[in-house]
Amino acid sequence: MANAAHIVVRNSDQPYKKGGTHDCVIGRDIKINLQALQDYCASLLKEIEHDLVIICGAITYADRIVRRRRATGWCRDLELTVPVNAPDRWSNSKTYHTLVDVLEYVTGDNWSFNFVSGSKQVTIPQTSLELTTGPFVVVPFSDGLDSFLQWRLLAAEEPEVVPLRVQTSHRGMNERRSRSIETARGPRDQRLRVPVSASVGTHPEPSNRTRTFLFFSMVALAAVKINTTRIILGENGIGALGPSLVPYGDECPHRTAHPAFTRRLASFLNSLLEVQVVFEHPQVMRTKGQVLLHARAAGIDGWQQTNSCVRGPRDRLGDKPCGVCSGCLLRRSALTAAGLPQSGFFWEDLSAGCLDMSRADMSARSATENDCDIMRHSAHAMDALARLSDLSSEAPVFKRAAWELIGPNSMEFNCTATDIRTLIHTHAREWYAFRSQFGPSNLLNIEV
Repeated sequence: MANAAHIVVRNSDQPYKKGGTHDCVIGRDIKINLQALQDYCASLLKEIEHDLVIICGAITYADRIVRRRRATGWCRDLELTVPVNAPDRWSNSKTYHTLVDVLEYVTGDNWSFNFVSGSKQVTIPQTSLELTTGPFVVVPFSDGLDSFLQWRLLAAEEPEVVPLRVQTSHRGMNERRSRSIETARGPRDQRLRVPVSASVGTHPEPSNRTRTFLFFSMVALAAVKINTTRIILGENGIGALGPSLVPYGDECPHRTAHPAFTRRLASFLNSLLEVQVVFEHPQVMRTKGQVLLHARAAGIDGWQQTNSCVRGPRDRLGDKPCGVCSGCLLRRSALTAAGLPQSGFFWEDLSAGCLDMSRADMSARSATENDCDIMRHSAHAMDALARLSDLSSEAPVFKRAAWELIGPNSMEFNCTATDIRTLIHTHAREWYAFRSQFGPSNLLNIEV
């Protein structure tokens, strides 16, 4: 039986109503950064747009506050009651079903909503940013390598457009790094921050599949406010498609940057907001190494300041990337493919016999069993994806991937399956080349 929960969302001045599994208060559990939200307002937020901000926060809260019971299965039944300004718009059949469709696709859960009147509008003054110098394109932005390279490639390949970056945050980010990255901006570049988050305590559900639902929805809202339809994602093909090709255990396939997810998200947002935003994935058939080589050929530098590590300050790594998580291993294989040196990782020399012996600073903290588990899981995932290159493009895994990407009736179905297989073959070549430089007995040669 699925894990079931009913999350009731209310304004802070409304009384608590019994009947919900979780009481979610706007302002306490759903945090709105008024300064960040102000900057979205090239024109004042419409009621439906304000509703979107609140509902994105409520969905994120529900996803993180309700823990999965992995012993009984992945799926949860999540019901939300949310106050909105325009309940009829939200209950419209197309809008409702596209919302449920995108959430079920990306999370693997069952979602249902009750939209009730009573949203409390936040009065937002006009933006202080200069948002009249387009034509704009919007770029989801972090301090990671992919989004940085896509941002700079836009300047090189489409100099007539003005990139508006919408910046997310995660616990591995820091302001010093962000300020360093910001030195690469052009005179017309603008940056916004995601204005809403959820407060879910110290032990939230870790799968966090709605993270990019919130992020990309706010990116789309920014696009709407500056009258552009183009949203450009820099995610490489291994990051976008790879996790769905090799799902882990009983988990729902990981599709948080998959084009099929953003296509569903666009259907929902376009129905709700009556717009025509499009998510573009220009790097989806390139590995991270190929994107880096392409950027270097265009004369792009400054990528050294970016961070690909999924670990954060609480992991006590001395502000260094760990070097062995999935993000670090993919980055390091990309650096090898691009012929670039690798340094600055906490666990750097992977030819060592154990993780502790691979520390760049031998006086730093010792490795824990969790550190070793992260390394093993990451190496297994890279290996599992690379081993798919032994299959032909006619293999079911590539046919399913092509169907998911473009649909079974497309004239390009067979070519897409071949392209995906070629992408995986390139990944395998880059991964094995990276792994082999540490010798036959290195930490990444883990039997599966």
